Amino acid sequence: MSKTYHNSFFAMNTRFHAVFPNLDYNYADQVFHALKMEVNRIEQKISRFIPESDLSIINKTAFKHPVSLDEELFEILSSCKEYWKLTEGAFDVTLRPFITYWNEKPEPQRSTSQLSNIFNQVGMVHLHLDKSNRTISFDNKHIEIDLGGFGKGYALERVDSLLNTHNIKSAFISFGESSILTLGRHPAGDCWKVGLNNYLEPGSSIHEYPMQNSSMSTSANFYLDDNGTLCNHNHVIDPVKGVPVNDFISLAVFCNSSIIAEILSTALLVSSDSVIRNTMEKIEELNVVKIDYSSDEARVIKF
Repeated sequence: MSKTYHNSFFAMNTRFHAVFPNLDYNYADQVFHALKMEVNRIEQKISRFIPESDLSIINKTAFKHPVSLDEELFEILSSCKEYWKLTEGAFDVTLRPFITYWNEKPEPQRSTSQLSNIFNQVGMVHLHLDKSNRTISFDNKHIEIDLGGFGKGYALERVDSLLNTHNIKSAFISFGESSILTLGRHPAGDCWKVGLNNYLEPGSSIHEYPMQNSSMSTSANFYLDDNGTLCNHNHVIDPVKGVPVNDFISLAVFCNSSIIAEILSTALLVSSDSVIRNTMEKIEELNVVKIDYSSDEARVIKF
């Protein structure tokens, strides 16, 4: 019997939710569990929080000697380096020491010299990939790769491939509500309509985007406290200055690739409008919406 199938699981510290309209339940369940296994496999490989993951081993040993990589992980890290170049340094997977500094150092203990030391110790220039030997090495022990701005997008790219392999014509995938993948049409219309939350008016959309065979990713540098007040959580770092982005901004990227959407929603959040436009010129079919909450009224900027 065909009906709309819903199911979810927890991965990468958030909820993965799948909707398959007009599909036999048993077959839909089979597909869902194939997706779950693949997402869990990826997490076991690229999570810095799992001590035995491939990425954790790299972070622990690549400053001592070159570490051999399998083909998949070499391609992942090579892509990260390419997008670091494409975004003029805005996408950088080595900025974890800056985040630790701003979140764990009390203000009286912060100093210009400490910040300068971090600048000298981190950055993609200190990460070396050897294509001929398929290895990675770090210049120093302070480098730590964090694929948090990449992982969900990569997982959704693999999910997209599996859905096509299983001949799924229509699907809606939400990964933590911030990363979306759509296939085909909504059963009641031509497209899936995805709204961007207005943080000044929770529960209402400030911008709506029609999605069909496309992806979306959103990032923000703030959270809402229990009183509904916007608060900076200091995890979005300007790589040029090494400081958290202070303006309250959210940014959404819509495109055909889940990986590109995920990478750019992180990178363009810290970028100037000119860098955003330069990046959009290099990638086809890219749609970017930035929402500035720095004043009493949200301001929507469409690129």
